Amino acid sequence: MLYNLLSIKLNDKFIVLLASVFAFVATFLLLAKPFEFLPRDGGKYVIDKDGKRVEVNKGSSGKVTGVGLVMVIIFLLASALFFVPLSALKTPAGAEFYIYLGLMAVMMITGFLDDASKSPWGELVKGILDLIIAVVAAVVFVKHNPTDVVLFKLHFHIPVVLYVILAVALIWGSVNVTNCTDGVDGLCGTVSVIELFAFSLIFGDVLKIYSAMGMVMAFVLVAYLTYNWNPSTVLMGDAGSRTIGFLLALLAMKSMHPFAFILLSFVFLFDGGLGLLKLALLRTVKISLFKNIRFPFHDHLRKNLKWSIPKIVIFFAVMEIIFVVITGVIVNVH
Repeated sequence: MLYNLLSIKLNDKFIVLLASVFAFVATFLLLAKPFEFLPRDGGKYVIDKDGKRVEVNKGSSGKVTGVGLVMVIIFLLASALFFVPLSALKTPAGAEFYIYLGLMAVMMITGFLDDASKSPWGELVKGILDLIIAVVAAVVFVKHNPTDVVLFKLHFHIPVVLYVILAVALIWGSVNVTNCTDGVDGLCGTVSVIELFAFSLIFGDVLKIYSAMGMVMAFVLVAYLTYNWNPSTVLMGDAGSRTIGFLLALLAMKSMHPFAFILLSFVFLFDGGLGLLKLALLRTVKISLFKNIRFPFHDHLRKNLKWSIPKIVIFFAVMEIIFVVITGVIVNVH
């Protein structure tokens, strides 16, 4: 691919810059006038106490959604063209890289099909699909990487079977909490950009080519945010948010600091994860936590506290930056 030609005269950092610029420009141009086949958002509804269907996100109804399909395709093309040539498929590292690209493509397609469906897929169907992808990714990871992890000053080995179980939980959880946070203009994209840059800055020496992959996705999202900032004209949908969640989990695993995900993805865990926990406890053991708090938490801020959408995004962005700094300090000190 292009890497073979570019690497003759350019260093790797400049190639990453070119890939990022390509991804930004392509995304910016293609989202300026979204393709006609992309679906339109049907709005967000909840069932009130009287059993009536109530629209809670009127501003999104009718907007072009599923542009995550375009974004992820650009991201995948840039990653394949600029970083790892197809000839590298013969090597374990190259095969691993392309398997992850393939899994993200599958994640994108399943998300887009849900976006485009007249009747959204049920939680069970999406959960099973996410689980299958997570299992495949975890197995591929342990086949190509050691299961050694770092926690503060501690370096320890996790048995392969246990690592697979934890990796599946990490990937599945990351996909779903990221998806839950994609509920207001600019929120998921902004927080994701900050976290992707954080992984590249803090763990760049370890992540190597995966750091470059994260940078490309960050620039795709920056271009997307020019259209998704409130008031938005396009929405990434599940095709985008679920793929981002997969990538964030992969970066955490490849960094050898998977527990750093808790800090770097704290906003996603807090905003979307607590809602999933609340729902799971209510359905399984009939325990109702946070009765007076609406989840995802951005809905509580918007509907209950009457915060504006830009204020919500800035609040969570600042929170994300704080946790990025905390993570950087912990990693560098130890």
